[in-house]
Amino acid sequence: MKWLKRILVQMAIGANVMAALLLLACSLCSGLNPAEYPRAAIFVLGFPLLLLLNLAFVFFWLVFSIRHVWIPFAGMLFSVSYIYDYCPVNWPSGIPDGALKVITYNTEFMGARGKSDDGHYPLLEYLASSDADIICIQEGVPQSKGPSVAYEDSVMEAAGYHILRLNDGKAEPQFIYSRLPVLSVRRISYESSANGSVAAELLYGEDTVLVVNNHFESYKLTREDKEKYKEIIKEPEKEDTESNSRALFRKMAVASSLRGPQADSVLHYIHASGHEAVVVCGDFNEPPVSYSCYRMGTELASAFRQSGNGLGLSYNQKGFYFRIDHIFVSDYWRTYDTHVDKSATWSDHYPLVTYLKKHKK
Repeated sequence: MKWLKRILVQMAIGANVMAALLLLACSLCSGLNPAEYPRAAIFVLGFPLLLLLNLAFVFFWLVFSIRHVWIPFAGMLFSVSYIYDYCPVNWPSGIPDGALKVITYNTEFMGARGKSDDGHYPLLEYLASSDADIICIQEGVPQSKGPSVAYEDSVMEAAGYHILRLNDGKAEPQFIYSRLPVLSVRRISYESSANGSVAAELLYGEDTVLVVNNHFESYKLTREDKEKYKEIIKEPEKEDTESNSRALFRKMAVASSLRGPQADSVLHYIHASGHEAVVVCGDFNEPPVSYSCYRMGTELASAFRQSGNGLGLSYNQKGFYFRIDHIFVSDYWRTYDTHVDKSATWSDHYPLVTYLKKHKK
């Protein structure tokens, strides 16, 4: 029995060392541009699974051989910054007077699920009564069951908002509502069939604030694709698992290869603008450990990392729970009480909310 236990422990050590190295490799791969390394972008999606595996090894060693518990801890220590991106812990602090409230919200076509029983549009009412200073909307083109654009804008105007639409003849799934005076609004040009980014200059006291609202390339997974994914996870031994996995991999790799240059284009625009007060938000379609978030994090600070807590899951479809909605800010700002508002249940996303206060002269 001792001989058998020794073999099992040695095998567990090898498996744990491999899991720790893979966690570190997964973290580092987030810095690789998916346009050049699409496979790395897919590998990075395994970060939470590898983290859970290392946590499982912690409990395993606590039970069977406590002197080896340093192995998973070492793996997590080298990836601690990425772990904190995924699940930060911050001491709660009050919201200071005069802070700006910012909301980013993928509305799934402005509440395409229709009216409530009393004949109102609850999503639109939520936005109008939010008391936010800046609201960045993705997938904001109403469908048949949603309110018309004219009605939508009239409600928001009555609530004191400026409507930042481009009106350049193209579809406008991304736009901004602002209570701050508007100086300009432009589209950031990059390759995409249906997604995009809109940049607005707003007047804040004597300063100009650059707000960039993004909806980076979607995976465009159909309901059938999602069902295949669940089958792969639940029944990996099925005959068609390999072919389904390859089809999903190709689809996801294509989307990832587009998102990398899109994030780079947004950062290039921010550099060219020369503004110090910057807010970048939207549906990135990528989790916190990813190339898009890595690139934004090299220049800006994640609001959720700075003042959020927990996983902050913003995409809420059954079987698919991720934080793919993000807010990044320049060091002109300090963020407070960044959170996902789970009371807003009218879309496949929850809105992400933060409060901003100027702290730089």
